[in-house]
Amino acid sequence: MRARIPPTAPVVGLCLMALVLEGYDLLMYGTVVPSLLTYTPWDLDATDVGMLGSLTGIGMLVGALLAAAVADRRGRRRTLLAAVVMFSTAMGACAIAPTPEVFGAGRFAVGLGAGVLMPTAAATLIEFAEPRARARSVAMGFVGTCIGGILAGVLSLWLVPTHGFRSMFLAGLVPALMFLPLMLAYLPESPAYLASRGEHAAAAAIVDRYRLERTAAPTLTTSSRERGLRALFGTDRTLATLLFWCMTLLCLLVLFGVATWLPALMRSAGYPLGASLSFLLTLNIGGALGALGGAVLADRYGIKPVTAAFFLCAAIALLLVTTAPPLVVVYLLVLLAGVGTTGTQILLNTFIGSHYPASSRATGLGMALGVGRIGAIVGPTYGGVLVAIGTGTNWQLAAFAAPAVVGAILTVLVPQRTPIRRSAQTRPPSAAADIDRKAVS
Repeated sequence: MRARIPPTAPVVGLCLMALVLEGYDLLMYGTVVPSLLTYTPWDLDATDVGMLGSLTGIGMLVGALLAAAVADRRGRRRTLLAAVVMFSTAMGACAIAPTPEVFGAGRFAVGLGAGVLMPTAAATLIEFAEPRARARSVAMGFVGTCIGGILAGVLSLWLVPTHGFRSMFLAGLVPALMFLPLMLAYLPESPAYLASRGEHAAAAAIVDRYRLERTAAPTLTTSSRERGLRALFGTDRTLATLLFWCMTLLCLLVLFGVATWLPALMRSAGYPLGASLSFLLTLNIGGALGALGGAVLADRYGIKPVTAAFFLCAAIALLLVTTAPPLVVVYLLVLLAGVGTTGTQILLNTFIGSHYPASSRATGLGMALGVGRIGAIVGPTYGGVLVAIGTGTNWQLAAFAAPAVVGAILTVLVPQRTPIRRSAQTRPPSAAADIDRKAVS
C-alpha cells in the first residue's frame, strides 16, 4: 500500500528547508570557536569569542519580539521570507568581515533573522498541522534546525581545517540563493491571518486546498481579548505564560552554551580537534532524534511529561560525561544531551503554541522565544567566563546541567490550559480546540 502524502506536506517541507538554513547558521558557530581562538589577526580570547556568540542571542531576542509584534498582524508568509533573506545575507557578511566588530554585527543580524523565523515557522506549522498529529508536524519542520547543525558538523570536519572559519559562513549563504525562489512560489499565507483581514474567500480557498479544519479560519474573528499581549495574560493564562518564558530561557541557555563550547571543552579535556568537532555533530544528531522521538511520545502520552523528562535527560547526560567514561559512552551521552537540549526546545515550541488561540499564537511564541533569548545570550558568555576563570571541564559541564534540572521542575508546574471561550450561538465546539487541550495534557 502506498503511503498517503498529506496535503500539508509542502508547507512542512518549506518550513523544514528554512529551518535547515537557520539551524546551520546558528549552530555552526561552535565549529569555528577553536579557529577563532587561534586566529592571530584578531587576537581574541575566550571571553571575546563568548561575547561574539552572545551577539547572535541578542539578535534572536530582538527578532523574536519583532515576530511577536508583526507576524500575526502583517502576515506570516512575508515575515518568513524576510527572515530568511536577513540571516542568509548576514552569513555572507560574516564570511568577508575584515574586523571582529563587523563580524559581530553579522552575527547579530543572523540572530535577528533567526529570531523572527522560529516563532513564525512554529505558528505556521501548528496552523497547518494535521489533526491529532500536531507535535509530529511541528517536529518534522523543526528537525530542520538539527539537520542544519548536522550539516555544519559534517562540513566543519572538511572546511575548517582546510579553508578556515570563513568558508563555513560562505557555505551557509549559497543554499539560500536556491531556496528563496521556492518559498516565493509555493509558501501559502496563513488562512487565520487572511480571515483577520476580512479576506474570507482567500482563507477558505487555502483551507480547502490543504484540507485544514474548517474552524481554523473563524478563530481569528475573536474579540481583542484573544489577540496580542492581552491574550497571553487573559483567561487565567498568566502563570503558564510566565512559566513558558522561564522554561524557554533555561532551555536556550543550556542549548546555546553547550553548542558553543562543547568542541572547545572536549578539546581541553584532551580530545583532538577532529574528535571535538565530531562531538558537536553527535549533539545535533541527538537533537534530531529527540525532536522526532519526542513528538511521537508527546502525541501519545502528552507533551508536558515528555518535556520534563527531556529536560532531565540533558542534565543527567551532561553530569555523566564528567565521570570520564569510555569514548563510546561519551558519544552516547553527548547524543542524549542533544535529545535533551534541541529536542526539548522543539517540544517547547509545540507546547507553547498549542496553549494559545490561533489569533495570538505567533505572539505567544514570539514573546516566549524573545524572553528565552536571554538564555541564548547568557549561555555562550556564561561558558566563556567559566573557561576564562579556569574552572575545570567537569565543573563547566555541571554548570550547564543545573539549569536543565530547574527547567524540568518548572515544566511540572505548568497548569492545564483553560479552554478558549466561545459563543455557543455563533461557533460550535471545535475539533481543533480539542486537539489544543490534548496537546498540553
